[in-house]
Amino acid sequence: MPSRIHLAKFLSRRSLASETVEFTFSLPAGVAGVAGLAGASAAPSQAAAAGPVPSSAAPWLSEAELKFRPGQFISVQVGIDDDQNPILRSYSLASPPQRRAELAIVLRLIPQGLGSQFFDRLRPGDSMRFTGPMGFFVNELSHSGDVIYVATGTGIAPILPMLAETLDRPEPGRVSLYWGLRSEDEVFWQDELAALQSRHPRFSPYIYLSQPRTGWTRLRGRVTGPVLEALPTLRTPTFYLCGNGKMIEELKASLVSRGIDRKRQIRTEAFFD
Repeated sequence: MPSRIHLAKFLSRRSLASETVEFTFSLPAGVAGVAGLAGASAAPSQAAAAGPVPSSAAPWLSEAELKFRPGQFISVQVGIDDDQNPILRSYSLASPPQRRAELAIVLRLIPQGLGSQFFDRLRPGDSMRFTGPMGFFVNELSHSGDVIYVATGTGIAPILPMLAETLDRPEPGRVSLYWGLRSEDEVFWQDELAALQSRHPRFSPYIYLSQPRTGWTRLRGRVTGPVLEALPTLRTPTFYLCGNGKMIEELKASLVSRGIDRKRQIRTEAFFD
């Protein structure tokens, strides 16, 4: 049976940091859907990305409200290959489910990247085809102890709404974010994190730069070491790791070697730039 393609209208883009952009889309009351994308693959292709769909060519069809959990992703059609099959790229949703009429995606624009070219060409009113939301990188339904989120780069995108969901719960554990970036030019969402910290005293964000410029007085280095150093102080922790695959592999192995249960206490989502 064909998968259902949803359509969202492009609203705006906002530069967050060097080469990092937030794209916002509207979801009409009753998200549009058309049949297609059956058996489509997200494998890279050398074919040029298909252009955005003009809004006049995307009539909105009646469908139930799009539902998802923080941490899930969508697969976006960013082009068509030589055999006329859709080329898909997956992007985590950076907006919370409470923003029922909108979706936000954060990505680092990469020269010559098919996904980057597709998003960079979008103009207000254009439509984006996507399937989902889907994925299992979501918060546990409850946390009995501390919760540790670890992200690198744009791996913070699904983490922000996941943080908000956890912090809104009446749970006793501490919640910490360890976010690794290369330099000051890549830092963003400072106001959003500060607002969460102001509203929730049990939340502590830590931002580490691996290649800061001279004069950076805050935290330096990679996130792996500080997370492991904090481990003895944590109470029945749950870890959510998102971003660079190497970071995830290294940190997961180190946590497991120190007694953390891989299946019960660690959730991961690898990002590939």
